[in-house]
Amino acid sequence: MRPIDIAEPGDFEIDPPCSQSSYRERSPTKNMSSKSDKYASFIDHPRYGRRPNVTGLNPNPMHRGVHLHWNTTSHNEIVAQFEAVVGKPWPYGDTTSYTDRPKRIANTAIVADLSRQTPATVPVTHYFDLERKCRDCERPFIFFAKEQKHWYEVLGFGLDSDCVRCVDCRKKLQGIARTREIFETLFHVESKTVEQRLQMADACLFLIESNVFSSRQTERVRRLLNSIPDDADVSERSRHLDRMNRILADERKSSEPSVAPKSRELGQ
Repeated sequence: MRPIDIAEPGDFEIDPPCSQSSYRERSPTKNMSSKSDKYASFIDHPRYGRRPNVTGLNPNPMHRGVHLHWNTTSHNEIVAQFEAVVGKPWPYGDTTSYTDRPKRIANTAIVADLSRQTPATVPVTHYFDLERKCRDCERPFIFFAKEQKHWYEVLGFGLDSDCVRCVDCRKKLQGIARTREIFETLFHVESKTVEQRLQMADACLFLIESNVFSSRQTERVRRLLNSIPDDADVSERSRHLDRMNRILADERKSSEPSVAPKSRELGQ
């Protein structure tokens, strides 16, 4: 098996007129936004913003020792790399269905620390900012090179993992997961306090609104609220009942068949 070459300084370039010292001194966001405002509609990341982070580093994936993540490389580049290393034609057919979707943004690369990555057959030497479309909300966002470095070198994610959702939808899923864990924990508590019943009702309503539970679970909420003693916090119980009734009203409204207005008769 051919050993994996690690990139040497001459294997990639800093695109002119940038240099290692000069591109760090200027404002990357200002430079990118002045060229194009296409990123104005991208999801705003709370840490990295919505526009590319220009570093001036643009390694060529065809150079010796440069190994990019699979989600950063096009089908043609994968085929060319394989044939250059193996010396045989590409045998695996067309992979454009998943390799051509990611769009790496030129001059946004940062160098990876291979010693901190999860061991892989081919380590990644550089990360690029990538243009993506969220799987859930279908809005555009950037999977930032710095974010990838955090994923693969700090959090310990494997290099086979990828980002398919924007930060907003990821936070939403995390919130759903936490709420479901709360609900399931309280579900197994035999003698629930008043506070636990209210908390379980709140979790159940949130999961109904998030389309995790069906609206039939509102009956569970009703039983929880009805089991609360009359001398307990009436305002909290009333708030949950109002919320539950809104859910049921919205469901009835959405299930009602639309009726076309009757056309007026001639002469009227």
